[in-house]
Amino acid sequence: MKIESAYLLAGPEAGKRAAFVAELRAAIAQADGAPPEAHRAYATETGIGELLGILRNGSLFASRRLVEYRGAELIKGKEDLGSMAAYLASPAPEAVLLLVTDSFYVEKALEEAVGKDRKRSFFEMFENEKPRWIESKLRELGLGIDESGIEALLELVENESGALEAACSRLAVVFPPGATLAEGDVEAAIARNRQEDAFSLFERVTSGGLEEALETLEAVLADRRGDAVQIISAIIWGFRRLCKLHALVDAGEGLESACMKLQIRSKALQRQSAQAIRRYPRRACERIVLLASTFDAKARSTGSAYERTLLQLLLYGIMVKNGELELSNAAGA
Repeated sequence: MKIESAYLLAGPEAGKRAAFVAELRAAIAQADGAPPEAHRAYATETGIGELLGILRNGSLFASRRLVEYRGAELIKGKEDLGSMAAYLASPAPEAVLLLVTDSFYVEKALEEAVGKDRKRSFFEMFENEKPRWIESKLRELGLGIDESGIEALLELVENESGALEAACSRLAVVFPPGATLAEGDVEAAIARNRQEDAFSLFERVTSGGLEEALETLEAVLADRRGDAVQIISAIIWGFRRLCKLHALVDAGEGLESACMKLQIRSKALQRQSAQAIRRYPRRACERIVLLASTFDAKARSTGSAYERTLLQLLLYGIMVKNGELELSNAAGA
């Protein structure tokens, strides 16, 4: 693998991106005889000047540094773009820069400075690819799985390759070789071993109380299973899907049929969705999406220092106020 001085890693498929970074790290270790010194910074917290300082300062402990800069889509403005372009034209010889974004594009000037050859795009698997991928991965691990089990796994686990691979590995630990898994097996195993994440927080928001949701939020933040932007994105995604479910039901679609149209196939997830739309009417879901979008913008501009307070306030705005909360009044923004 050729080691470049910089890469633009674009797209939401975190599992494939992590595999690329691991391959790059291994290539550096092989070339240098030792692994690189790793740094991670976020655009919401670390400015371009500070980033360039990290890149240009020599390492005391390794021959090369691997610097990951997340939120590259936030690099804007003539000064910051110019500084980045100047660095990319004459990079530090002992550093590798990874500009990371969940989007597929960053500012045009930055794209051009990086160059097409150094951009890697990580696309999510198509929906029709995921069942075959799961079946193949479990077969490698000595397990079989039926259609209901595959549907349950796709409902319970974030649909990117890293999360799915981790779930398959957990199943291989729980069940003996040769077992064929059905929906109930998958639901029991995943629920028993599942770590709290942004999607389990959404479940608490739609089915539990505020105290329970706040406890789950603390677990997610403590385990670093998501930052404020990722957590809010999951909440927005969940309530947008509830809006679509409401729209189908309001148009005369039966609940089960509406769920199937939205790829909600697991019976457990269908029951959860039924409970969620009873708790949050369509208008409330629409308000909550707008409220969460406002909090998303606030989280991106304030960084991690206030993420716990913002997220706690968002949960209050959803679960107590049903989306009828003014962020400026509540947070003094």
